[in-house]
Amino acid sequence: MSESDMKYLCRTCKKKCDDIPKHMMSVHNFSKTVVESQLKANPNCYNNSFEIIE
Repeated sequence: MSESDMKYLCRTCKKKCDDIPKHMMSVHNFSKTVVESQLKANPNCYNNSFEIIE
């Protein structure tokens, strides 16, 4: 299964998604700048907030 086919479950809102940064911006109202800077500082920063499903 490639990374683009992976599905994730947000542990905060219990919604499924396939794009974690997009989910953080659209559902949780994080700005694109914040998401990009967090991922640049730590590429694994959202790992504990999501679980892989399917």
